[in-house]
Amino acid sequence: MKMEGSIRSNLLSALSSARRWQGQPVHKDTINHWRGVLEHARQVETGPLGEPVAELIAQLENELTRVRVR
Repeated sequence: MKMEGSIRSNLLSALSSARRWQGQPVHKDTINHWRGVLEHARQVETGPLGEPVAELIAQLENELTRVRVR
């Protein structure tokens, strides 16, 4: 997945979007994008220069458990 900007900014954007869509049906492509951001963040976080984003990862994981697929 190609990402623009920092991992932190991408997580914040996905988290904001997921919260905005809370309770509404979300297109599968959007959910897949959020999952891709999440997966990429997990991989980068474990690297030697990973950003401290564990809390954002946990928050996005939590939001994704509530998402309704359209």
